[in-house]
Amino acid sequence: MNVIRRQQQQAQNATMNHIDHDNNNLQTNDRGENDGVQGGGSSSSSHNNKLNRRSRPSPVRMRNRGQSSSSSSTSRSVKTKNGHVTNINKINVINNFGDRRAREHFGWCILRTALATLLIIWFGAMASVMRSAPPSSPSTSKSAMSLERWKDLSDNAQVRLGAPMVDSVQALPPPADDNSEGAAEDGKNEAEHNAKDATNAETASIFELSIFGTKNPTDFQLYTPHAQSCSRTLDAQSISFTLVSQLSNDRLWMVQYHCERWGDNPMSIVVFTDRTAVEVKSELVSQGCSYENLNVQTVSRSKYDPDGTEYPVNLLRNMAFSAVRTTHIVYADVDFWPASDLHSILSSGEIKERFASDPKLATVIPVFQMSRRCKEYKDCRDVNIPVMPRDKEGLLALIRKKHASTFDPTNVGGHGSTKYITWRDQQKGVFVDLPCIKSNRYEPYLAFRYCSDLPPFQEGFTGYGKNKMTWVMQLRRAGYLFSQLGGAFLVHYPHLDSKARLEWNKKPRAMEKYHKSAVELRETEGETEAEKIDWASFKRARVDALFLDFKEWLDGTVEDESRVPMCADALNDDMRLWVHSAKQATDDDDAAESEDADVADEEGDEQAANGGESTEEDEDGNEEFNEQIAGGSVQ
Repeated sequence: MNVIRRQQQQAQNATMNHIDHDNNNLQTNDRGENDGVQGGGSSSSSHNNKLNRRSRPSPVRMRNRGQSSSSSSTSRSVKTKNGHVTNINKINVINNFGDRRAREHFGWCILRTALATLLIIWFGAMASVMRSAPPSSPSTSKSAMSLERWKDLSDNAQVRLGAPMVDSVQALPPPADDNSEGAAEDGKNEAEHNAKDATNAETASIFELSIFGTKNPTDFQLYTPHAQSCSRTLDAQSISFTLVSQLSNDRLWMVQYHCERWGDNPMSIVVFTDRTAVEVKSELVSQGCSYENLNVQTVSRSKYDPDGTEYPVNLLRNMAFSAVRTTHIVYADVDFWPASDLHSILSSGEIKERFASDPKLATVIPVFQMSRRCKEYKDCRDVNIPVMPRDKEGLLALIRKKHASTFDPTNVGGHGSTKYITWRDQQKGVFVDLPCIKSNRYEPYLAFRYCSDLPPFQEGFTGYGKNKMTWVMQLRRAGYLFSQLGGAFLVHYPHLDSKARLEWNKKPRAMEKYHKSAVELRETEGETEAEKIDWASFKRARVDALFLDFKEWLDGTVEDESRVPMCADALNDDMRLWVHSAKQATDDDDAAESEDADVADEEGDEQAANGGESTEEDEDGNEEFNEQIAGGSVQ
């Protein structure tokens, strides 16, 4: 009996040892798999072991296939060779499999998260590179530019061939009443917008904005076809005026003074700035300009003149004209401030009758200038602005104190044709027709009818020099009558020189060395010295060359219908040019010899007839006017 019991006990112990051995093998295999995953091993033996374990189940799994187990049970039954059933604890086995799967799942999550993060960083880096990349160069073919691109070049202005431009800010709601003191400071907002748009700016041709379809500087224009017909009869009651101007952003602060002096009447301005028309108009309205009567357009400075030396003055003037809805225009650059009663003088019945009767009446508004009030070469607004004259009496008082004078008196050709002494005694609202023009360089500021026969400003003239005088030359040849208006005037604010003016002032070293003009340099130093100069590198020479092309076009294209002739003793302005055509050089030499002889004879005759003094006609000029007013003399 004892022998049988010992045999049964030995069999049972053998079975238990066998099961424990299987369990140990299973746990060992599981630990190997987990170690391989965590260690990232990739040897062929480890890989083969994993494949073998997946294809060959353990003895415990083989013996338990087909047996049911409860999901809530923590143990399972195993039948031994002798038929005994033994409960085997399976907690360790389950934990092995659960921990391994959790760790594998967690590892995949980490990997996917890392990959997604890397992709986000990569896309962000590429976007940053694209934003910082230099802009593409503009197309070399202007004709290839699409109409949509052409329209978008003017900020907030709808430009259409053969049709007036419509200012997009007319629908701007009235701004909030927050008058910021710093809003009008020079360049404050300009600098911010330049910095913001610097990476996207590309230099483009200003002719892309031309409402006439101008393609190059020598595409000179005859008429203003999108304006109303000049043949339409006007009655005096329908006559109305718009004050028109153009300006750069650094002179925007002046507009509020135009609004004050012009009153609640129509104005049209174009601003050369990277700011939007909405911003500019909102600022001006907050400073007192009329929201309903102010029309604002802007043109991007960074696109067309980033260096500030080729200011597109004539194109801006034409753009400002195109927004006018009144019958007549008063044009003044923004640094010429109108008298406070200018609009009321123009609006009188008799003057309206004169404007209605003559569609080609060019009314001259005499211009004066203020002396700079500060000793240093700077813009001292706090001193200048309060003394800017508003009426004729205040202006004459300043001239007597030598604080003001006629505009640019040393430039006889520029405004010498205006009869200043006559204007001094001229009654308010009375017209005095000019008998003749003393120089092709005459460039008065005018009031005139805006209609289709009006010659436009020639847009090839950019920056400083000959941009307005060429327009007046064409007006005279097209039959406009120049008549100055009593009581009316503009006064020039004493600002500092612009970059465009400084560019114009540059001279060849030879001219500075010998202190001679271009003509004198050729005459005294010879053509060899002049030929050494790269004239095309100087702004003034380039403008002179374009002026010669304009004169040739004007003489050959525009029929001479002039009603105001050139004076018999008109200045030979072409002698001042830096460049000359071959024919012109010969004509200038002949004219210079003849002029010197004529002048000598005339001066001798006049002095003999007048006791050595000049005639009254000669005294009706800039310098004589200033001397008479300052000296208190009256005629």
